[in-house]
Amino acid sequence: MPKEQFDLNEYLNTMGKYIDKKLKFFLPKDKSVISQAMRYSVTAGGKRLRPIFVILGAEIFGLQKEKIMSASCAVEYLHTYSLIHDDLPAMDNDDIRRGKPTSHKKFGESAAILAGDALLTESFNLLARAEVPNDRIVKAIKILSYYSGYKGMIFGQAEDTIETGKWNTKNISLCKKKLEFIHINKTSALIKASLLIGGVLAGAKDGDLKLLEKYAHNIGLAFQIADDILDVYADKKLLGKNGSDKDNNKLTYLSLYGKEKSEQKAKELILDAKKSVSKFKNKKNILEKLADYMVDRKY
Repeated sequence: MPKEQFDLNEYLNTMGKYIDKKLKFFLPKDKSVISQAMRYSVTAGGKRLRPIFVILGAEIFGLQKEKIMSASCAVEYLHTYSLIHDDLPAMDNDDIRRGKPTSHKKFGESAAILAGDALLTESFNLLARAEVPNDRIVKAIKILSYYSGYKGMIFGQAEDTIETGKWNTKNISLCKKKLEFIHINKTSALIKASLLIGGVLAGAKDGDLKLLEKYAHNIGLAFQIADDILDVYADKKLLGKNGSDKDNNKLTYLSLYGKEKSEQKAKELILDAKKSVSKFKNKKNILEKLADYMVDRKY
């Protein structure tokens, strides 16, 4: 597709609708409270960036999305579980997510916790249903468990929770190290997993997977920096949430570096990300525009 003819918003809208359709297909249909809570949170909206990255990671190496839609939805399941648990009173204690009451406000804490647990568990079932050789599925399962587990997303979430309200600028060097650690694990980790899962399911070589990992690392950090800025400066109605990380005294790029330096850091990360994927000519344009979107988005 010629660069000048590619419309990212149209692409995201089309892919989002396709992914939503598949998510509804895979979600449980019974009327139990847990199933209702699962459907409520998964279908509440969202950018669907992670499942899109799974698809792109596969398409770069010639694997059609129809073969790996269960894997794509698996990552969105896992992402949604993390949001449900992140909103709980013991974590961020949020009442609104994507403009709607959070799961625990709608169904109660116990149902929300169990719905999150169910989505986490079911994500591996969906991943195992990808229509590719079993050895690739095993590799993909290892990737998802590693980057979403205690060495990845959970580690970042834990550090973020522990540091809330406790950090101070007396040891700025330590704060900067902790901040990068949190963002690499809490945000970048699942974006890495998404692209790598797509690549592995398509049979990509190790060298190409390293390029995807570098791209994901950089756009993941840039995405979180933009998130920190939007949390303070964006329209709360667009964000679909109440309160802010500033109100909760969270450790953020904005609190340590200020708006101007944070924006500059995000731009540098995006430039590095684009260099990483220059080899992948068939999807280079989309990957570059998605990288820009990470910092140009309004919510």
